[in-house]
Amino acid sequence: MPENVDGIIRHTLEMNEVEFQRRFDAPLEQLWRFVSEPELLAKWLGGPVDKLEPFEGGEVVVQIAPKMGATVYGKVLEYVPEQVLALTWEVPAWGHTPDLMGTRMRWAVEADGEGSKLTLTHALPHSAFREHLLSAAWHLHMDQLGQLLAGHDEHYTIQQAEIHALVLAYLEKDQAEKRAYYEHLLGIQKPAA
Repeated sequence: MPENVDGIIRHTLEMNEVEFQRRFDAPLEQLWRFVSEPELLAKWLGGPVDKLEPFEGGEVVVQIAPKMGATVYGKVLEYVPEQVLALTWEVPAWGHTPDLMGTRMRWAVEADGEGSKLTLTHALPHSAFREHLLSAAWHLHMDQLGQLLAGHDEHYTIQQAEIHALVLAYLEKDQAEKRAYYEHLLGIQKPAA
């Protein structure tokens, strides 16, 4: 399992949520620019941000995998400068990947000492059943954001081997947490080693 599998998967009554909290050695203003300015946002999402209207109800169009035809369409739900950007995140079917509709994305930024922190939350319907894949993808996107904020500006492409290993790691982590919950609930004692 890859190290530092730091994303959290929460199963709520209404949605499955993928959440990351990452601290960066960059000022809040710089982090906010990478979250809210299309040309900088594109650098860590991996494709052009064709539209991002910075107000509630504004339109959003992001090409998350332009070579494969994957495009996000959304509406801004919340926009508070240097604090939060929340939007709907709808991805019509592309390639062998089915629709991803009814999801919400939220990026919240805050100062953290000399640096800053980003909390990314992607909520998706239970029926989408892609929380482990999205955990892996957002893990890699957050890694790329960290590289950009550290001054490295190399071209970003998700590698298949990385995504595969992380999907399995998040699946294992999620299953281990569910198992531990049931063992506690049922009072199951683990055998001594």
